[in-house]
Amino acid sequence: MSLKDLLSMLDDESIYTYYLGSIKIGKLINSPLRNDDKNPSFAIFRGKQGGLFFKDHGTGDGGNALKFVKLIKGIETREEFERELLRIVRKMNPNMSIRQQTYTHNVSNVMDIGIVRQPFTDIDKRYWKQFHISLDTLKRYQVFSIKYFLCNRVVRGTYKETNPMYAYKVYDRFKIYRPLASKYTKWRTNLTNEYVQGLAELPKDGGNVLIITKSLKDVMCLYEMGYNAIAASSETTFIPEDIIKSLRSKWKHILILYDRDPTGMLRARKYSKEYKFDAFFVHKKFKSKDISDAVKANGFNTVKDWLSQTLKKYD
Repeated sequence: MSLKDLLSMLDDESIYTYYLGSIKIGKLINSPLRNDDKNPSFAIFRGKQGGLFFKDHGTGDGGNALKFVKLIKGIETREEFERELLRIVRKMNPNMSIRQQTYTHNVSNVMDIGIVRQPFTDIDKRYWKQFHISLDTLKRYQVFSIKYFLCNRVVRGTYKETNPMYAYKVYDRFKIYRPLASKYTKWRTNLTNEYVQGLAELPKDGGNVLIITKSLKDVMCLYEMGYNAIAASSETTFIPEDIIKSLRSKWKHILILYDRDPTGMLRARKYSKEYKFDAFFVHKKFKSKDISDAVKANGFNTVKDWLSQTLKKYD
């Protein structure tokens, strides 16, 4: 198993639980990293993006769950790290069958992802509401709350109140989204470049303005504001040439709205120059990198009014 595969099967809570048993966020305990800690000085806390971090106040050591693994086991090499993560995976799911496989790069070896749906929980509703994304919009774009998902028939993640999970269905494939997980386990997908998010939901005859953005969450935010949008299968790819050609024949104006950060702005300007599409970004006054975060931080109507004024010249 590769390191990436192992990380896809674990979340922060599972890692800490493996070593510490049940955990209580924010409660001081005797440090598991030191044998001489007589006064509780170790705690696990939740970061701003939802991940679980640790802090040993006695030594000043701190970091994410992966650093905790390395410290508690004295790991120095990648091989040792992978073996330890494999032990955790086997312990947390003893019925899981893990075997080495050799893959060739062809279409037949695309990973199979399966999901088990569930009704949206109160936690789910609160999560999407902060971006002003309604249940009707989630249904339109085939976004589901899921109990668990499988990769090649092996369970790889389960829903938890502290780590909810959603599946984006794009045609016949899925993109798994865990918004509170670490960056290593937040996404799992078998989408290829041809699977453009939001494309199936566009008006068949096209229209005046189409926005190419970087995520389905932003696509849904824009839809709530009355704008049509699509997103590539991942943030590191763009819309395929044949699809771009088809869109040009149906839409009068195609715009690019990527993140207001160095990577997003660089890519937006690259694609803008290459395809002759106008690029714009969320106004810096919102102190947010994308449209969904801007709505969360500043309110739906405020951001919608700004967007309406910004795009007025394309009417």
